[in-house]
Amino acid sequence: MRHPELICFLMWFCWLSLSAGPAQSQKISTMEVVRLTKSIQNGKADINRVQELLKLSDYYVSRTLDPKTDLDSAVVLARQAQQLSEQLAYKKGKDQAMFLLGKAYTKQRKIGLALPLLKSLSDTSRIKLLLELGKNKLRPTYTEKANRDSAIILFRQAETISEETASRKWFEESQCLMGVAYLLSKDWRQGKIYFMKVIEARKQRGDKTGEIRALLRMATTTFCDDCRENMMALERALAVSRQIGDKSLEMIILMEMGYEHFQLSGGDTKEAEQKALQVLAIQKKVGAKPLTRAYHELAEESVYKMPGEYGYLSNALYFMSDLSQAKGDLNQKLFYILKVVKSVENSGQPDELDYAYYRLGNAYYELGQFNKSIAYHQKSLLLSQQRGKLFNQVGLASRMVTTWLRQGKALEALWFIEDITRKNIPCTYEDNLLMAQCYGACYSALKQNNLAEKYYLESVTWSKQITLRFQYTAWRKISQFYVASGQYDKADPYLKRLLAAPQKRIIPSHQIEVHLMRFKVDSAQAHYVSAIKHYQKYKALNDSIFNEKRSKQITQLSIQYETEKKDQDLKLKQQDIQLLTKQSQLQQTMLQQAATMRNGIIAAAILLALLLGLGFNRYQLKQRSNQLLQAKQIEINRKNYSLELVVEEKDHLLIDKEQLLIEKDHLLEDREWMLKEMHHRVKNNLQIITSLLQLQGSFLKDKEALAAIKESQNRVHAMALIHQKLYQTDRLSSIPMVSYIHEIVDYLINSFNRIDTINKNITISPIDMDVTFAVPLGLILNEAVTNSLKYAFPDSQIGTLNIELAEEENKTYRFVVGDNGVGFPVDLKPGQNRTLGMSLIRGLSEQIDATLSISQYQGVQISLTFVDEKAPRV
Repeated sequence: MRHPELICFLMWFCWLSLSAGPAQSQKISTMEVVRLTKSIQNGKADINRVQELLKLSDYYVSRTLDPKTDLDSAVVLARQAQQLSEQLAYKKGKDQAMFLLGKAYTKQRKIGLALPLLKSLSDTSRIKLLLELGKNKLRPTYTEKANRDSAIILFRQAETISEETASRKWFEESQCLMGVAYLLSKDWRQGKIYFMKVIEARKQRGDKTGEIRALLRMATTTFCDDCRENMMALERALAVSRQIGDKSLEMIILMEMGYEHFQLSGGDTKEAEQKALQVLAIQKKVGAKPLTRAYHELAEESVYKMPGEYGYLSNALYFMSDLSQAKGDLNQKLFYILKVVKSVENSGQPDELDYAYYRLGNAYYELGQFNKSIAYHQKSLLLSQQRGKLFNQVGLASRMVTTWLRQGKALEALWFIEDITRKNIPCTYEDNLLMAQCYGACYSALKQNNLAEKYYLESVTWSKQITLRFQYTAWRKISQFYVASGQYDKADPYLKRLLAAPQKRIIPSHQIEVHLMRFKVDSAQAHYVSAIKHYQKYKALNDSIFNEKRSKQITQLSIQYETEKKDQDLKLKQQDIQLLTKQSQLQQTMLQQAATMRNGIIAAAILLALLLGLGFNRYQLKQRSNQLLQAKQIEINRKNYSLELVVEEKDHLLIDKEQLLIEKDHLLEDREWMLKEMHHRVKNNLQIITSLLQLQGSFLKDKEALAAIKESQNRVHAMALIHQKLYQTDRLSSIPMVSYIHEIVDYLINSFNRIDTINKNITISPIDMDVTFAVPLGLILNEAVTNSLKYAFPDSQIGTLNIELAEEENKTYRFVVGDNGVGFPVDLKPGQNRTLGMSLIRGLSEQIDATLSISQYQGVQISLTFVDEKAPRV
């Protein structure tokens, strides 16, 4: 009997399968989906068709890419299998179809449709459906909380039926799931009781692999703050795995122990690194595939976290990369991730690439390379779509949203996260925290601060359901929002909590951020002493990581250089060996030819001696020829030896030359490094002077004194900016004038609070100017702009600053600073004025041999013309 509507439906879903690919847990290929669809279309309405419908229904119920569409298809296929089984009186097929129907309803959260099916199922199917109903209660959605009490009731019903039917497999699974439910409810004592029942039962019957899996499941169910109980379970599992010699389980246990050590030690990486190196040593011997297989077996048992969230256990190098990040070495983290990606690409494991690209995208994000980050995250998403199953939907989405926001694509990020929320898929409390933070970040970028604050507060609420490290993240994110939006008082309590937390539990890059935010909050609250203290901590941490990174980069480059050099030397030696081998073969050929000729001559001489006396004479002539050849051969060998000596001497000279060049490079690098460090220290000292002046100003009441302090701050800032640019660039004696002049002008306008009333008309040629000219010009600019902002536009009237720096000819430059304000007072003569500002301008102009002119046409125009032989154009 044919079903036209079913055939059309299956053909449509066959097309979806071709575009999305199979789910990982269902070992059904795309071609198998096509075959099953055609078979259902063309085959008979028999038991085989029932089995094919069940296979396709199970395939779609396990996919996670588009739950609504996939689960709808699973329901239709299961109903068709049920109807056909009833027509054929095929009880087993009907039972399997009703179970799949109930499983699909459960995932659709249509519990009212799933519960009535329990009465019609066999004992085993009823147990399985009760467990599915319970597992669905363990995880919340973004709009509903988890209901773990209901889950425990359902698991107990399954346990009772399993015990009555003597089904050991489902009895132990029911107990494990009750243990999971209690662990997720933070009742470790009760959760451990249920797990230990299973563990001891498996131990008594000698099922050591089962014992290890139960211990692992107990230790990895959820995140922990106090991981001591987890560690005890893992130590027991490690001992048993070594007894049975299972390297795959030993590796995954060691890795989980390393992560738990990291939590127990408050962020200290020493113990974790020891475990990582042990796993790495085993992985080098047996390869990464056994560890990947063990990770999949553990992940498939997960009922709370998404299987892909266990991906950190799939390769020892992921562990090494996480430890590198914990130590603040993001370059080393990238190095390990790239090794994994290359290994996976070459190993024929395409199903592991989506997670590898996800981790690579994360590494590039931490390094600030957002274009590369989003490119690899999109690659990961595409691979997941092709397989029809996302390994970690919310984790990947949050990373992509953050990167889009960095690129200024707030609406695109918001649409993306809203699309995920509409699916209302079950997720973890950790996922809900990430989703709330994504919404908060999107609305903050769109300047909708009320909505942003609402979602950030939601993330703080979600964090109370989970471990402390997620609470630290929630506090840090909401602090970022409050500081960025100028709500410093609201940020204050969260920053205090972060500073009170054990600092080893907060990675270095986040500590830097916390101290910088604390500095801003203290400054806004006029707590200047505390602000300076946190600013110094921020600078110390930032400089420490910067210098450490530089040192490691240099070490890495040196290793790379030495490796390339050794490879080059090896190639040259191989070429020499090949050349000598060819020469030896040529000589042997010549000797063989000579021997052949000699033998021929001897034979001919003997033959001719019998015939003619002339043969003897011919033989003597050939002998003399052979002697001449041997003499020539000796001469060739002597010349070859002399040539080898010459070549060897040349190699020694080249090596000496290379060593001298290397020493020269090292000296130049040391000099450059010292100069940068000098500029860095000078800049920091000048910034401290600025902070001290600001602090001093806060205690002054006299307006003239305050104005003098403010002008001194601006002059110090202009000089500090020079040294900052010198140590941040590769040029140690020249300054890019375009950015330098813009930054001074912006700083002064901000400091006088004239952003809304002053327009800028800045025309600067792309010139890098020597520091001996850049410093005086910066100070002259500071004095001229300060004068304009103070006197040219009284009563906050709107005005324009005109600034120009241009090269005229023959290294001659013209620098003009002017305004369209009210000009000098009528009785003021600029050339004879003895104020500090005008004296500085004249003195600095003389210092660079500049021609100074001051005009009062439509305001005040200060013009300098000077010659700089050192200034290069960019």
